[in-house]
Amino acid sequence: MALPAFLGSLAVIMGAYGAHGLKLAAQESHFIEMWKTALQYHFIHVLALLFIGNQRKGFWIPFFLFFLGIVFFSGSLYILVLSKSFYWAKFTPIGGGCFIFGWLWLGFEALFKRNISA
Repeated sequence: MALPAFLGSLAVIMGAYGAHGLKLAAQESHFIEMWKTALQYHFIHVLALLFIGNQRKGFWIPFFLFFLGIVFFSGSLYILVLSKSFYWAKFTPIGGGCFIFGWLWLGFEALFKRNISA
């Protein structure tokens, strides 16, 4: 529960910074959209981490994949916007892949092990 709690507080901080502290020129609206996308995926996967962390067994792999997804997907987009360097964009698909494989793994756990409690 500690890791999702800290990641959740970080998501709120990043949202507040994006709304009040991030200074971008009008022609840089694509950076605002990137920030919003990073924040949306960050929050969604914090909720997934809370759900998975509440399970009794066997969910460390999707938990770890969602954590890596937050770090690589959202993290790379946050850094890209702050630095305005597209160098960081090469890490974004790694995070997206982690999210995809995390959801797939969770789905297979639900289908074949049936040990998910709602």
